[in-house]
Amino acid sequence: MSFRTLKIRFILILIFMTLVMTFIKYEKSYNVNNFVTNEEKYLTYLPHDGFNNQRISLENAIFLAWFLKRTLIIPPLLLFEGIAPAMGRPYNKTYNFLTQFLRPDKNQFKYCSKSRSGCDIAFCFREGKKTCLMVNYTMYNWEELIDFTFLKNHIKYIHRQDFEFNHLLKSLSIYDSSEVYNVTNDNVRYQQRYYDDPTSTIELDNFKERVNLIDLSKRTEKLIHFASVFSETRIVRELSESIEFWNKLIREMLPNNPLLIYTVDKIFNKIGGINSYIGVHARLKDGFFIKNRKNTIKGLIERIQEGFEDDVCLTKKIYLAIDVKRNHPSLKPFFQTFSCIYVLDDFNDFLEPLKFLRNPRDGMILYKFLIPLVDLLVASKGSRFYGSINSTFSDYAQRLNEAWIR
Repeated sequence: MSFRTLKIRFILILIFMTLVMTFIKYEKSYNVNNFVTNEEKYLTYLPHDGFNNQRISLENAIFLAWFLKRTLIIPPLLLFEGIAPAMGRPYNKTYNFLTQFLRPDKNQFKYCSKSRSGCDIAFCFREGKKTCLMVNYTMYNWEELIDFTFLKNHIKYIHRQDFEFNHLLKSLSIYDSSEVYNVTNDNVRYQQRYYDDPTSTIELDNFKERVNLIDLSKRTEKLIHFASVFSETRIVRELSESIEFWNKLIREMLPNNPLLIYTVDKIFNKIGGINSYIGVHARLKDGFFIKNRKNTIKGLIERIQEGFEDDVCLTKKIYLAIDVKRNHPSLKPFFQTFSCIYVLDDFNDFLEPLKFLRNPRDGMILYKFLIPLVDLLVASKGSRFYGSINSTFSDYAQRLNEAWIR
């Protein structure tokens, strides 16, 4: 039997095992009623925006559930093809958006806003004075991507199936609105900031309202429902036990999908393996980053050059994670400065196995949704990492880089 045949068989076995484990997890974790008791107290929140904003929200919610000693109801991960629609808005409007557009029986919707940014993608078009997107999406189980071992040892959690509020209440056997406490209506993007220490003197910064978690812990309602819990500065952690829990959480909640890790490792080894390249992320495509493309590239070049006294190509290769094509005009100075550069398009053959990975919820092939995460993970496995300022993508890659090389 040839090596190629063995390789193909191994990949097929890996795909099969991934699908089986995904189905088992899905079946075991999605029946909310299996977990419901009259004495149990619950906590949930509303997800919005792209993968990394949702990841930050999930991590904050995990901390809140641990601190408040409540069972966490985890919304599904919303995976979007291309740019995620901006959903951060007041509580009621967020719920309306989620229930109107994100349904278990659909995978596409038209989304229009007054913003004119981000229209360099194929499914963007003008409709009157508005910018409209045809958005492809799927709702996925976080536990299929991220290692939840730490959670299992510290909190109780349930995976939510949809965003129907009445369905949520019914699944928790809540028949009286007085049993639900809506923490905030989020009148602004950063409404509330949460403090673990009621004696803290740290100021609100960009937030408008202070909430002491000790006060929330005294609430007797069966369900505490947050709106947005996004922002890396949303929670002020000063108590030693809080800091210890948080540091372990972000250190141990790592991507662990077998097929995803297999794909990333193949690319990693093809480039050269350990200490063979540096990872770089240039965010250029949407919002704030469109206006700052020139400064982003200039800043990355300067920081890389400062990090290496000699020509980078004499010491390191570069893996460049990008959200535009490699021939994009904004990248020209980067390619003129460095010549040993790889991008994800150079490894398309290694991405083929991902075309067999399906979401057990709806049968959607996850290939296009997971490509940005592959890009992030390969960049994060470099011996060093250089990211774009104010990018949650870069922040996560930096954190993973520190985890991989420790």
